[in-house]
Amino acid sequence: MKDFDDVRNELKEEDPSLFFILEITGKLLAARQRKEISQRELSRMTGVAQKTISRIESGIDVPTIETLGKLAHALGMKITIVEDRE
Repeated sequence: MKDFDDVRNELKEEDPSLFFILEITGKLLAARQRKEISQRELSRMTGVAQKTISRIESGIDVPTIETLGKLAHALGMKITIVEDRE
């Protein structure tokens, strides 16, 4: 039986772009929850519709880099690109 790490590694191999988006989205969701900010409050802070935030966090919508940037900034985070040394 596959565990979460197996599925995660398969996705990383099969669809690196989707893997990248899901990793960032998961980190943003965790930060929002850790800071106890509601989707509605995050929407007011960013101008991104609450429905859009919900759909992104649910994996229904793939956010643009602009939207990811707005969400990250509002949560006190930044998106960085680093060289992959694998």
